[in-house]
Amino acid sequence: MIQTLLREFALQDTSVQDDSQRLVVSAAVEGSTGETSKEQIRSLFHSPVGVYVSHVRRERDCLRLEFDIAASDLDFTLRTLHAVLPEAAIDAVRRRVFQHQKH
Repeated sequence: MIQTLLREFALQDTSVQDDSQRLVVSAAVEGSTGETSKEQIRSLFHSPVGVYVSHVRRERDCLRLEFDIAASDLDFTLRTLHAVLPEAAIDAVRRRVFQHQKH
């Protein structure tokens, strides 16, 4: 599953070998409105992947999620997300780029 996902999003196997590499996983839950989306968010934050959630927003009837994870947690994150929100679809997996600021 993970190798297929990495190929699909054009990440080389070697690019995520380093456990310190950070990844951003974007997902969407279509048809999520009102109380349904509130319950989905509640379930997500009370699950083991809740600590990885970096951003949640609602766009009309779609719930958009972003997870900031270590490369070594990719498999766990995807499997757990699927268990908690089986209707969630992965939109993207990309390397997280840190922008250094001069002080």
